[in-house]
Amino acid sequence: MLLVRLLDELAVFLPAGTLESFRADLGLTYAQAGAVLAAIAPGAMIGAVFAAAADRYSRRVIAAGGAFGFAAALALFAAGAGFPVLAAAAFGMGMASTAMVDAAEVALVDLAGDDLRRYLARGNLLATIGDLLGPALIAGVALTGLSWRGVFATGAGLMGLYGAVLAVTPLPPPLAVADGDGDGEGDLDGHGVGAVIRDPAVWALGLLGLAMGPFDETLIGFVIALLEHDRGVSPAVASAVAFTGLGGGLLSFTILARRLEDVDDGRVLLLAVWAMTAGAVAMVVCPVLPVVTAAAFAESVGLNLGWLAVQHRSLTLRPGHVGRTKAVLSVIEFSGFWIPIGIGAVADRAGLRTALGAFVVLGLVMVALASGDQRRAATRGRPPSPGSIGRRSSADCPP
Repeated sequence: MLLVRLLDELAVFLPAGTLESFRADLGLTYAQAGAVLAAIAPGAMIGAVFAAAADRYSRRVIAAGGAFGFAAALALFAAGAGFPVLAAAAFGMGMASTAMVDAAEVALVDLAGDDLRRYLARGNLLATIGDLLGPALIAGVALTGLSWRGVFATGAGLMGLYGAVLAVTPLPPPLAVADGDGDGEGDLDGHGVGAVIRDPAVWALGLLGLAMGPFDETLIGFVIALLEHDRGVSPAVASAVAFTGLGGGLLSFTILARRLEDVDDGRVLLLAVWAMTAGAVAMVVCPVLPVVTAAAFAESVGLNLGWLAVQHRSLTLRPGHVGRTKAVLSVIEFSGFWIPIGIGAVADRAGLRTALGAFVVLGLVMVALASGDQRRAATRGRPPSPGSIGRRSSADCPP
């Protein structure tokens, strides 16, 4: 179960990590390439239906089906000959990823009980390894002489194998089923979803997630493109920069996780968004490769710490309704799918460096949101939540 997010992070990185390669090979504009990355988000929004279903139906069936669907989407990407096919494949990736990851996460809440934070920390660390394996897979396939298509074919094979493993892995059934209540009527009806939608705390988390989303694969993809296209860096060196930057998660989930164990979620979040914003500014204004590498590392640390706080809140905010809460959060967060398209359009018109300035603006928005959250917490006298260690990713299950 702990491998769910590792494989998800590896596979979801592939479109961003090969952006410049498939764009140049197929003659796409940067707006079209950005749209391919963006298509993952509306797919994930549709996949939220499966997340909500995990409160009621078999988590194993949903998770395994998502893995097989993920494999099919990666295979379609490998065979794609134009923009429509790649966009459809990316849409399928988003939908399948949500089904696979969120079903496992809902099961994790039932499995972990009071030890949820400890299991999240373990899963997060493995997920960071998945972040690192994405660039490593791209670089490794490039060394064999295969194109970006070989990268996606390899990913499809790995995800198909994992789907087979999930299909035979027992997961706890939904509470209503475990208690012998087969229909779950009254608990999992439309009114329950409506209550989640009306919860202001859910919206606060969702908006923060919306602003943070582009700082993951999208930012890395455009930074790689900037290094290759504008600064003459080879694809192998650009991937190495991404590899170093993504390694910030290792620091976040080990040393920093322990040191910030007793710090309130809101304070961790404010610190994190400032680090993300500062990293984005440095990558935009300084063309020196070592500085870009250090900035990518700092941005990665901030991103992972920020999602730690957001994830922990999302899993404990509404006990018994984790699937529906995740579903609503997914819709809110992924409604920002248009942001990569806009960044790509700016890149086509004004260049990649100007386009990356959009991340500075997003960073300032996150600072405002996190600061407002801190002010609301002080007004309400909300006590600190110790052990605020979750993650941006979703499925982290105990061994």
